[in-house]
Amino acid sequence: MTITLEDFCQKHMKVKKRFSPARLQTALALLEKLRDKPSLVLDDHFASPGSSGLASHEAYGNRAHQRLNLEPINRNHGRRSSSLRDWGQHLLDALEAAGFETESVKVREALIDSAQAPFAAILRGILEQEPLEVRVRGRSAEAVIHEVLKQADNKGKSGDVAQYLVGAKLALRFNRDVPIFPANKADRRSRSDRDARLGDFEIENAVIEVAVGLPDEKHIGQVAEALEDADLEVWLLTRADRVGTWKNELHSAEGIEFRRVVVTSVEAFVGQNITELGVFSIKGKIAQLKALFDVYNTRWVAQVGTPGIRIEVK
Repeated sequence: MTITLEDFCQKHMKVKKRFSPARLQTALALLEKLRDKPSLVLDDHFASPGSSGLASHEAYGNRAHQRLNLEPINRNHGRRSSSLRDWGQHLLDALEAAGFETESVKVREALIDSAQAPFAAILRGILEQEPLEVRVRGRSAEAVIHEVLKQADNKGKSGDVAQYLVGAKLALRFNRDVPIFPANKADRRSRSDRDARLGDFEIENAVIEVAVGLPDEKHIGQVAEALEDADLEVWLLTRADRVGTWKNELHSAEGIEFRRVVVTSVEAFVGQNITELGVFSIKGKIAQLKALFDVYNTRWVAQVGTPGIRIEVK
């Protein structure tokens, strides 16, 4: 059956000749669901009649990822872009041909394990090896950074990629060495630690913290601690669609002097400088984006990243 499913992956798990993480994850979730509900009729697994969503999609997706030691690529496991109705029944038919319905529970479990293997192998390769690829022509620098972060989010790595892009931008913009730390490892640990840092980056009288997720106590606390020094300004960098949420949260938080806090997006923070360094010309912008990605790849990714978050220009 493994050979048949490898062929199935080649035929059904690709979009425009590239494997689709959303489809791979959905296949894993559907197979995982068979452990609890061993029906080989696809309609039995949808959330409601006529829908295109797998019932308990994320729960089964997370369980499959945990079982296979895979990081979730994104929070919703590609629910909306999986096109499950186009290929789901074919996957279940392959199990039927392998005798799934007539086997014991133990053999069924083994068949599901075997079926999940080729999907997991491809997904692991995407996570660990395939780089992020972005087209730079015909786009603003901010749009390019947005696309990079979107792809990184699909790998569950938007936080790492955002932090390393900010570091590369600072190094490029100020032509200086910027200390390299793994994502989330530059945070302040204790007041007694002489080497403790107030944020992901410290530039002169500014502390820069990258927080691509929704507001949380950890990052709000870090902002408050940094502001204890009367001379410091704190920059909180998040995703473009979360800037307003972060502003509202920090503005209403106790103990935070919001006048010394700048909340902006990673896309704007990185993209605007790239455009300026390229003197607002198309040629200059493209050259500066390539320079940014070179610093990002050769310094941050090479030292603290993984091949799967390298950025390559199409």
